[in-house]
Amino acid sequence: MNGVTCTPDPSLLESMRSVGYSLNTAVADVVDNSIAAQAQQVSIRYFDYGESPYIAIIDDGTGMDEHEAISAMKLAGTDSSHERRANDLGRFGLGLKTASLSQARSLLLCSVKNGHQTTLRWDLDHVAAVRDWELEVLNEQQTIRALPTKVRDLMPSTHGTCVLWRNLDRLETVAGDSLQDMDQAMSELSDYLGLVFHRFTHPYPNDGIPKVELTVNGMPVPKRDPFLTESMATQPQRLQRIPGTEATLCGYTLPYPNKLTDEDKETLGLTSGKRQTLSDTQGFYVYRAYRLITWGSWYRLLPRKPGTKLSRVRVDIPNSMDDEWTLDIKKSRATPPKVIRDAMKRYVSKLSTPSRKTQKWRGRKTSEEPEARIWDVINDREGTFRYEINEDNPYIMSFISSLSDKQRRDFTEMMRILAVAFPYDDMQARISVDQANEEPHLADDEIRGMARELWLFCNQHRGQSAEEFVNSFKDKEPFSLCKNGEDVLSEVTHDQR
Repeated sequence: MNGVTCTPDPSLLESMRSVGYSLNTAVADVVDNSIAAQAQQVSIRYFDYGESPYIAIIDDGTGMDEHEAISAMKLAGTDSSHERRANDLGRFGLGLKTASLSQARSLLLCSVKNGHQTTLRWDLDHVAAVRDWELEVLNEQQTIRALPTKVRDLMPSTHGTCVLWRNLDRLETVAGDSLQDMDQAMSELSDYLGLVFHRFTHPYPNDGIPKVELTVNGMPVPKRDPFLTESMATQPQRLQRIPGTEATLCGYTLPYPNKLTDEDKETLGLTSGKRQTLSDTQGFYVYRAYRLITWGSWYRLLPRKPGTKLSRVRVDIPNSMDDEWTLDIKKSRATPPKVIRDAMKRYVSKLSTPSRKTQKWRGRKTSEEPEARIWDVINDREGTFRYEINEDNPYIMSFISSLSDKQRRDFTEMMRILAVAFPYDDMQARISVDQANEEPHLADDEIRGMARELWLFCNQHRGQSAEEFVNSFKDKEPFSLCKNGEDVLSEVTHDQR
């Protein structure tokens, strides 16, 4: 059979620009190469006042010789089916080119290995002018002129690589062409990189990977950890290995929003102005060789709802499972194969219980007895519920017992009105955006006054002893809401003796 060689037209480079990269995913793809090259420092620089627009990613990795650099600049320069090193974050051999050209019309690669420098450039305008796949090779003087001064100052002398983007036409169309627009875009990029590479910038103790310093214009990317592993209030689950695979699952339940410190919120990326909530960020967090690929989804295995907003599951997969997960070119989306999806479904079905418990009774010492709480939850038919004042609560019951018949009727009517007017919609709206309510707090004097009046009534009208009184109320609201409620109850019984 005869065949015809169909060489792609050079205009293919223009078509490749529409793969779907954003600035964040494009830069992350280049950083992947730096980490795969064993870089310990990755510096991202962009232009300042008085400079022509550019973005540069400079690392101190192993670097490339001329042959390796040319291979890196080829389309699909590596075979995606070949076995990769465990720390290799590459995939299709297209990332450097497609990611870079999605944002800029000029991609320059300058790499140093064993003190020898190689500089190559894809320039779309040059390719269009010569109508050929001509990769420019720059000598030392041409390289000096091509690199911005601040980038030259960061270039390694013995080993490392710089990727330089010029003519940022696509980026300017999306983000804007002013320096202020660029500052905003790069601030968002820094947040994104802080999350995606958080296990490299701040490795977990059992990860066993070297730390990477990642900066944007000299500032470290923010510390991120979607599981708050350093918080004593986070509830980690047991690590589970999926049989027949090298994938693992590990669930976490975050502290209730009122228990989150400002530092916790910053680590979670929930600070004001970012418009993200705990509900938005619940779900599976899929890591490929410790690099975060996708997050904030339950893959339709569990509905996204307030009851699970504190739940997260860390899914670790090796790069040897790329085919099974149908990883896309941008490494921003992955679909679990059936064997892993089934394991994820079994695992997540049990995970939401700690989240609901954490939200339902957040740190209260109240007992589980039906009469312990002042508000009672009434579960009606068809899955609806409502709140009512719990007349079986000892404090409420004692108060009602001290009223006249008319006062009792008036109080009962008032409780019914309070229950009907309970602001469910407003409360739901505020909780959905993680707006923190002020924790109920009773001052010692307030709780002491309530306890004193209650003790007089229970002792004189019911004949309760001091021990019976303390045991009846110490784990019942409102006294259980006070840290030293039991001590206050005991004190008032001694005061009246």
